[in-house]
Parts: sequence; C-alpha cells; structure tokens
Amino acid sequence: MARKQVTMGDVAKEMGISIVTVSKALAGKEGVSEGLRELIILKARELGYEYSAGRKITDAVNVTIGIVISERFVGDNENSFYFKIYQKMLMGLSAKGYIGILEIIRPEDENGGVLPNMLRMDSVSQVVVIGEMGTAFLEKLVASPVSVIFFDFENEEFDVDSITGDNVNGGFLLTRYLAKKGHEKIGFVGSYHSTRSILDRFMGYRKYLIAKDKEYISEWTIPDRDEGGHYVELKLPEHMPTAFVCNCDEVAYAMIDRLSKAGYRVPEDISVVGYDDYAKRIPENVSLTTYRVDSAEMVRCCIHIIEQRVKNKYYRRGMTVIRGELVERGTVKDADGGNAGNER
Repeated sequence: MARKQVTMGDVAKEMGISIVTVSKALAGKEGVSEGLRELIILKARELGYEYSAGRKITDAVNVTIGIVISERFVGDNENSFYFKIYQKMLMGLSAKGYIGILEIIRPEDENGGVLPNMLRMDSVSQVVVIGEMGTAFLEKLVASPVSVIFFDFENEEFDVDSITGDNVNGGFLLTRYLAKKGHEKIGFVGSYHSTRSILDRFMGYRKYLIAKDKEYISEWTIPDRDEGGHYVELKLPEHMPTAFVCNCDEVAYAMIDRLSKAGYRVPEDISVVGYDDYAKRIPENVSLTTYRVDSAEMVRCCIHIIEQRVKNKYYRRGMTVIRGELVERGTVKDADGGNAGNER
C-alpha cells in the first residue's frame, strides 16, 4: 500500500497552528519568529514532508551562509589566497543550493569586537571565518546566536569547529627535506606571533631541530610582518644559513628577491622553500619548492559541516586537519653540490 503523502496541513495539525504559518516558515518568509520557524522545519522533516516533485523540506529552506575575512588578508586584492578560497567556497555552497555572502572586516571593527552587518541584520544562519581574527571580534561572534566555523586556523580559547592545513607537519617536512639535502644551517622566515598558522609552521621547523638535536639559532628566524599583519622588509642576518623555510610562498618569493639584491643566488648559494603552493604573482624565472595546501579538500570539509548543521544545528566535528604534500621544484640544491629533484 502506497504511503500517504505528507502535506502542510499535516504539519500544521501536528503542531496546532495554521497552514499559513507553516507555509511562511517553510518558504522563509517574514511573519514567523525564528524559534517557531525552526520547530516547524524540524517537524516537517520528522514527518517526511515533501514539496514540488518529491523534493524534501531540507531542499526547500533558503540557507544563507556568511563568510567573513579580515581586511588585512585581502584589502582590495582579488588575487589574495583567501579571496580565492572564498570563491571556491561560494561555488561549493551554490552546488548545495545554499547562498554565500562575503563581508570584509575592517581593522577597527575587528579590534573593537563589532559584529558584521550580516549578523546585525539577522540575514545568515551560519558564519565561516576565513583566516585568523582578533580575540575581541571572535568573542562577540561566538557569543552570537549563529553557528561558527573557523577556516584555516584554530583557536583553543573557543569551542568551535575548525578546519586547518597540516601546518606543524608541513613545517617539519620542509625542514627535514632541506636536512636530507645536506643542509645543516636552516633558518625560518615568518613572524610567528602574527597568526597561529605561522606559529604552527614555525613549531614544525623547531620540532625537527629538537627531534634531531640540532641547535636553534634565533638570528636565523626573520620577521616578515609587523604587529598589524603588514609585510615588512626582510633583514638578512650577519651570519647566513644555507637554507630558509618560509611561512608562505609570497614571503618565499620576497626572500628570493631580497637574497638576489644582496648578491646571493638561489639555489646555488642558498636554498629556499615556501608554503601553500599559491602566490598572487609568480616570477617567471623562479620554480619554487613548496608545501602544497589541499585547499579544495578543506573547502569540501567546510561545506560538509555546513550541510550537517542545516540538518542538525547541534552537529559538531571538532578540529579537522587536512594533509598537504611536498612539491619539489628548482629552489633547493644539495648542500654538497647536487640538485634537488623535479616536481612530483
């Protein structure tokens, strides 16, 4: 015997409310409180309500996801790493039938803990924070009614689901790779107090030195940005190492340029490796050895969390670490004179 199709009337009867109220709630229209709307949606799912050619209620509800990025990571540059992440996320959300809206957070709002306009207008159900934000901003955001996901960073101060690259292991593998090429004197380029991602990559670098009982030379750790997160001129140490691990490809290219201006050749004199396998501008004559971040998998994981929360707002996943891979190119040379391998 065929199962009876569930109607809006059945949902209304179960809840003791009018069909008009059910219709407004399921269509995402005004006139229904958010609390009642959630109860109606949950009841409709429970009963198996469908609409238009068998599509389920989970497809019918408009879902709008907020995406926020600090201005210091993008500015007005649409070629930034995080803007490209946003574009990938937007396509992933669209494939699920969701809407994604972006808001760039100004420094004064980030430092002052001012909530984004999208929250004050009550226009989103979930928010993805791409890239690290100031504590004041995160405190206000996490305390708001929307569910939050941290993307490309984690913060132990907040009980929030996060998706990160394998930063510690990546820093470790890059340092080990240089050591296997015969380099005993390895430096690090990056201001590790600036973001947790840089700190984790630095800790991977330090982890290798500690594991192999190698001396850490503080002079070989070169800051790349100021307290506001803006890039600064790279200052070379008086006594140079033979290789550098850079916290990202942008900085690696800047380091190669700085070394060239100081009279050093890469990789003949000094080897350089980067991180991300992404940069806004790639010099034509440089083929950078780097650690490739699997940003596509990170985005897929984020979309999965969002999708699960649409079905169950209490869904939790915790911290998810996405592994990357070492990519060998032409900026590393064996310390004893041999060349590094080709890309793999």
